[in-house]
Amino acid sequence: MMDMDTLVPIWKSHYSIGRSILTLESPDKCAEDGPDSIIKLCKDNEISDLFLVDDSMAGFLEGCTNAKAAGIKFHFGLRVTVCPDIEIKDEESIRSSCKYIILCKNYSGYERLIKIYSLAAKEGFYYEPRIDFKSIKELWDEKDLTLVVPFYDSFISENNLKIKSCVPDFSFCQPLFFIEDNDLPFDHLLEDLVMRYVTNEFKKPEEHIIKTKSIYYNEKKDFKAYLTFKCINKRASLDKPNLDHMCSDEFSLESWKEVANG
Repeated sequence: MMDMDTLVPIWKSHYSIGRSILTLESPDKCAEDGPDSIIKLCKDNEISDLFLVDDSMAGFLEGCTNAKAAGIKFHFGLRVTVCPDIEIKDEESIRSSCKYIILCKNYSGYERLIKIYSLAAKEGFYYEPRIDFKSIKELWDEKDLTLVVPFYDSFISENNLKIKSCVPDFSFCQPLFFIEDNDLPFDHLLEDLVMRYVTNEFKKPEEHIIKTKSIYYNEKKDFKAYLTFKCINKRASLDKPNLDHMCSDEFSLESWKEVANG
């Protein structure tokens, strides 16, 4: 599904509210002075596989339809909060929660993902959609889904950088771990922690590591527009945004191309 020997671009669209300024519009509907479309950027840069990881299911249909029309293979992942128990809704549950990505491999995986997200958005909702491992296991099939540990906001980063107590459970799956380098001060520390965990927990760690680059905007010069967009959504100011990961302009397609092309 993913090439473990290359740097995989992981896109996020405007359907992840406040986290991307990229759309999923069809290339022929993009205005010259409008927002950049992930589909058009993939087509213009000869990227044949689109890996979209969003915080909701809202963009799936548009992304899948427009990617298919453009001759691009579409892969979708849901980034979701996993908590100890969806029935417990208190501050302690927040301190024990972190992010995971669930990738669907086929149509059956999509159907399973819809069920997972529906449960998270209804029964598990506490400030945001949440799911627990008990519920995930009940809806899981390894041939349809892949569990991914994201580089940022995972149990590894949350436990080590924010002193949380998030407990993973991989008894039902063979997880993948994303690693990134976006010139953030803690990237190398976090990469070392991820590599140490994977090496200690899995017999063939190289089969669980994927090098990725998160893409939220097209060019580095778009960073200010992206930051402004986030500030508006968070009701913050550009002078004091107080937002995570806001000291780097590396979350761009331009940065990915620099590394991918050597």
